[in-house]
Amino acid sequence: MNNIVLISRHYLLRALSDRVNCALLLLLPLGLTMVYTAVNLNMFDLEMGGATASVSSTIFAALFMVSFQFFSGELVFYRIYEDMRGTMSNRLFMTPITVRTFIGGVAAASWVFNIVQAALIFAIPALIFGANWGNPLVFIGVLLMISVISQLIGALISLVVPKFGVAKGIHAGLCFLMMGLSGGLPIPIGTNDVMIFIMQYGTPLGLGFQAIINSGYVMDDMPQAMLNMGILACIMVVLAVIVAILAKRRQTP
Repeated sequence: MNNIVLISRHYLLRALSDRVNCALLLLLPLGLTMVYTAVNLNMFDLEMGGATASVSSTIFAALFMVSFQFFSGELVFYRIYEDMRGTMSNRLFMTPITVRTFIGGVAAASWVFNIVQAALIFAIPALIFGANWGNPLVFIGVLLMISVISQLIGALISLVVPKFGVAKGIHAGLCFLMMGLSGGLPIPIGTNDVMIFIMQYGTPLGLGFQAIINSGYVMDDMPQAMLNMGILACIMVVLAVIVAILAKRRQTP
């Protein structure tokens, strides 16, 4: 446990000291949230009969918060490819640190970064536009599970794909695919029953976003929110088991 804490602290400080990554993963989603909210300030209020413009900011803040949780998962395999498979690998594996311990520490650092990112993306629109957190237990539960799933996806890709460039492309493609299938990109995906089902249940991103939206402020459908959270929990457990098995088998870089 001490090794995981030390590793996570080291990589968290490295992530926060990288100005480019901080700009892309902290300021970009915040900027998108603010721009989309300002441009579409009253759109959802008119469609849903909401009383205030905060409905629009709630929807966009939730969408970009959940979406960029997955984009931030790249921090995991950046560190794995640079250190575990890079020039530091020989020195790293001369220590009594196992692959699972190293990946666990890196994932923990990325998880903390994700929590900071989510707080920033949602808190500022809440102060300026009145974005509402909805049910706090649903919001926190979704955030914790989505952030863990994000790290697990990054770790899984790094354990399966040998080349960094390929892994980076797969991860980016997966993130954009989930965002598109969840209605987060300005592309037509249809409104038939199949596409509605995919938007609701087809991706972890869609499950998390819809859980927050259904938790009482935008729409009041707690059974739906709880169902989405249950599915997210199952996805998280399955991914954790797969990553643990693969990491155990890969005891050398």
